[in-house]
Amino acid sequence: MIFSLRALVTAACIAGFGATVPAAEPAAPSGAPAAVPGKLGYINMEKVFQGYYKTMRSDAAFKKQRDIYEQHFNDARAEMERLKRQRDDCRERSLNIALADEVRNQNRKDAEEKDTLLRDKDRELRDFFQKKDVELKRKFMELRGELVKELSDFLKTYAVANRYEVVLDTSGMTQNMIPAVVYYDASKDLSDTLLAELNRGHEDEIVKAREAVKPTSAATGPVAAPVVPAPTSSPAPAPAVPAPAAK
Repeated sequence: MIFSLRALVTAACIAGFGATVPAAEPAAPSGAPAAVPGKLGYINMEKVFQGYYKTMRSDAAFKKQRDIYEQHFNDARAEMERLKRQRDDCRERSLNIALADEVRNQNRKDAEEKDTLLRDKDRELRDFFQKKDVELKRKFMELRGELVKELSDFLKTYAVANRYEVVLDTSGMTQNMIPAVVYYDASKDLSDTLLAELNRGHEDEIVKAREAVKPTSAATGPVAAPVVPAPTSSPAPAPAVPAPAAK
């Protein structure tokens, strides 16, 4: 019986994401034994979720996909910067009275064409990243939902097999941001036991995953939903060069 199971959150056309393979569950004896009255267990579901090898695997895959989109974004931004410089140069020459009227008129025409092209690219880039952002977040939430269900089912099976009457989630918070479980006997915390069982056979993968994120992992807690960088809107007549959103 699980109380206060916090919905763990959580940026696509993500190649390489296979179907989630259910974790090996502890075998419950046939004719599950009755729970021992008053036998309580505790688990930090956030810790278990973040420490699960499949969570680390999916986070790494999303980061790789996000990095691909960001590279595309940076390439597109560099192209827009180049067009902007060309447009400004043409605009400046169109105003230079030292040049012949024919040359000035041609530069004015070129400036208008490049300005139109800039606007089109700005709109296309914005539409592209808005679409990818929605796709990434949707896929991210789907996979997170599958993992949460998988972990919950595993815990329920474990609790039944070991005759727990109640298992409480110590990572949960009330609406007033107060811990749902104010105090508990840490010796009854099942988090490490369950993580060891869940990650059995994947210990090397976990070590490598942790080493990979160590240089940039300053924050703790669940990984946020991936956000694809989106170009900023730009005032006429010159669309601003898009800047990536904060990650």
